[in-house]
This record gives sequence, structure tokens and C-alpha cells, in this order.
Amino acid sequence: MTNHDLAKQEADEAARRLQSQAVSLMGESHALSYALVMALASTPREEFSREEIDALCQVAYELEKKLTKALGLFH
Repeated sequence: MTNHDLAKQEADEAARRLQSQAVSLMGESHALSYALVMALASTPREEFSREEIDALCQVAYELEKKLTKALGLFH
């Protein structure tokens, strides 16, 4: 095996490890954003103004959509 082949093999392995870590983090982020949406959706309205809840839910929903799309790209 040449030095070039060895370097390519090491780079490929590093890329696989990075991708694996990224997919794991994306999955965790996806789960957390979903949990946030569900928690906010079940928060009694009197604890937050309707505008605050709507804004937080919208931000969390947009995050979840973006993470879903990114996770699809990794798979």
C-alpha cells in the first residue's frame, strides 16, 4: 500500500467518523426541537402570552424542518 493509498484510507475513515457524529447530533437536535414544540404546545396559555407561545412554536417548528432536511441529506 502506498503512502497515497494510506492517506486516502485515513481521510475516508475520518470523514465517516465525522459524518456519523454529525448524523447523531442532527438526530439529537431533531428530537430536542420536537420535544420543545410538544412542551410549548401543552403549556397552559396563562403562563405565556399567546404571541410568545406562537413565536416560540414557530421558531422550534422552523428548526425542526431545517434539521429534518439536513438529516435527510446525511442519510
